[in-house]
Amino acid sequence: MAVVTELRPGHDPWCIKKQLFESDLGNMSRLLLASKVVESHIFPFWNADQLTKAKEGLPVSVWDCDTKAEHEMIFRQWNKGTNVLIKNWIMDFVTRRELKLGDEIGFYWDDCSSRFKFSVLNQAARH
Repeated sequence: MAVVTELRPGHDPWCIKKQLFESDLGNMSRLLLASKVVESHIFPFWNADQLTKAKEGLPVSVWDCDTKAEHEMIFRQWNKGTNVLIKNWIMDFVTRRELKLGDEIGFYWDDCSSRFKFSVLNQAARH
């Protein structure tokens, strides 16, 4: 059986879109993801074990679709439903991709490969 991985015309896979703020680029070394988006676009694809482990820190792979590179991160659900990607966020994404304040990034959980897909969707004006 063949697996079709092409996107349908007009289909936007980037269900998690985020404009980067100072807090995403600073010394906290974490990317904050909105709870509502995570609950509707990630958690439905995860099994009970993944959901349980997310509270302590779930190792996840992130595929950079622009550079064809895979990176290992930790998805963690903090108190009050705050969701973050940590471990190597600054080095593997902010520094390597030269991300800046106002850049728009996109994520989605690819259930077929069991990893996040990432892309820089729009770059903010560079000064």
